[in-house]
Order: sequence, then C-alpha cells, then structure tokens
Amino acid sequence: MFSKDHPLEGFRFHLEFRPRLSDLDPQGQVHNARFFTYFEEARAAYLQRLGLLAAKPQPLALLIQRNTCRYHAPVQHHHLVQVFLRTADWGRRGFCFHYALWLPEEDCLAAMGSTRVACLNPATGRGCALPAEFCRVMQRFEAGELG
Repeated sequence: MFSKDHPLEGFRFHLEFRPRLSDLDPQGQVHNARFFTYFEEARAAYLQRLGLLAAKPQPLALLIQRNTCRYHAPVQHHHLVQVFLRTADWGRRGFCFHYALWLPEEDCLAAMGSTRVACLNPATGRGCALPAEFCRVMQRFEAGELG
C-alpha cells in the first residue's frame, strides 16, 4: 500500500474525521491534549472492528501504562484527519498500540504516538496474562489474515 519508508507503512486500520470546534485552542489549532482523545477513539474503533470491545463487563481490562505523542504539524478545524493504528510489541501481559495521525489533504504526518497497555483482572485488581484468543485476533488482523 505504502512505500517501505512511508510513515504509514504497516498500518492496516484507520479512523477518519474532522476536528470539532471544541477541539481547538485559542490559536485555532487542535489542542495538544486532544491528540490523546483521537488515539483513544481509534483504539475503541479498532477493538470494536475486531469484535473485541464487548457491551457487557469482561473478565479483563486494559490498563494504560504509558501514552506518548510526538507532534510534527498543527491540525486545524478544516483538516480531514486520519488516525492510523496498529498493534505490536507483544508481551505476556501487555502490548502497544502505535498511531500515526495523518492529514491526507495535506499529505502530511501531524503526529506519531503510542499507548502501552497491560492486562488487569478487574475482580482482583492484579495484572494477568493476556487471553490467547484476544491476542490471536489482533495478531491475525495485523498479519493480513483477517479483513
């Protein structure tokens, strides 16, 4: 889809939208904290798309350990925004969501980010191993085995 050195290479999922007026700072640009909201919305859409975001309580929760964002270009109200997302860096108890915030009309990378999550058992409040099927679904999607 993209060349090997393109910032979107390796991403198979994205969420597209235009910023809301409430996202803007006094200078008319999307406030830096809103990028984390955009990442969160992409995470939820990704998990929902893969059937991993259930309406009923689950025996596991994903606890955010670390959020990062590196800003490259301002985003304004009129921009079309695409948040690309992929999962990687798998461990027994956690993994990372990686993001690229792209402005397709400008052909511009606005930000890169990541969220490290760990699996938590809500009943005990303790860390636990990621369920094998949960991991398998995401890993198969990332490998191109699921549409």
